[in-house]
Amino acid sequence: MKKSSKKLWLAGASALLVVMSGQAALAAPGTQAGTSVTNTATVSYSVNSVAQTPVASNVASFVVDRKADVVVAEVGGTATTVAYGQTNQVTTFTVTNATNAIQDIRLFAANTALGAPTQLGHTDTYGVTNLRVFVDSNGNGTYDAGVDLATYIDELGAGQTKTVFIVADIPASGPANGVSGVFLTAVVAAGGQSGSLGADLTQSLLDDPNQIDTVFADGAGYADLIRDARHSAGDEYLIAASSAEVTKFAVVISDPLNGIVTPKAIPGAVVEYCIAVKNIGAQAITGVGLTDNIPANTTYVANSTYVNGTFSGGLCVLDGSQASDASAFNGTRVATTIASIASGATATTRFRVTIN
Repeated sequence: MKKSSKKLWLAGASALLVVMSGQAALAAPGTQAGTSVTNTATVSYSVNSVAQTPVASNVASFVVDRKADVVVAEVGGTATTVAYGQTNQVTTFTVTNATNAIQDIRLFAANTALGAPTQLGHTDTYGVTNLRVFVDSNGNGTYDAGVDLATYIDELGAGQTKTVFIVADIPASGPANGVSGVFLTAVVAAGGQSGSLGADLTQSLLDDPNQIDTVFADGAGYADLIRDARHSAGDEYLIAASSAEVTKFAVVISDPLNGIVTPKAIPGAVVEYCIAVKNIGAQAITGVGLTDNIPANTTYVANSTYVNGTFSGGLCVLDGSQASDASAFNGTRVATTIASIASGATATTRFRVTIN
């Protein structure tokens, strides 16, 4: 089995431990624990060259022991993108019972310690709250609130896998582009009684050939040690970085000599300014405020400001809501507010001036 050195960080811990982690491939659990293996030897011999009746030995038998192992893996290899203030945000894992017996699996989730590395290679800068763990009950790989209610895995067969979700709330505020690492730990528990979580397994000290002994065989995970009957893997919640791209255009609408036919920027001409704000981030941007000073040598055209218009073909569309001069113009500048611009969308503000 290939293994690589990995740093171990426990939530709230300041100590750094170096452990061995990683599994090249998940081996088959092998012969079912509790299987009885029996064998009898036979001895043949002769006396004075006369063959005698073969003699059979007693029956030697033993019971196959439990090789306790569990593997947790993060699904997708990328962070869950969130925004501050969101609730019930999901990260996804798989949990495989690599034990050679049917087992219950106890589950719990925790935050990565602040300042510690996440399993995805970033540094934890804030913590999520209300951490919960749910098992995918209908096998669709998607968290369904009110449907996925189990908090542990009941009677998981040898070699079988279940999808498990960490569900958490994102705090109202935090650092820009924040990263919150979380990790899921699965613990091998006693199986055999459907509908209730068995006790955590303990490792047998002595070998009794007539009973199922337990040997811990798991590798180390993100936040656990080798051969401790548990395994963990990490994921993270990444605050989406939203940003705005702003482009401004000036279009001559009319002039005193040519009217609206090929107008020129001569004194008396009307020029429309179009300011297009595009959200190039992954989350909506809100409270988008724009301020634009009326340039020298021009005069603002009364009641010409329109807000939250659309943009097409590199030009402002003549739409949007007309803003009153009382709210949008103070005598020297235009100021408008757009409540929200969705990811990938563009909204415009436009107004007109006359060339002095």
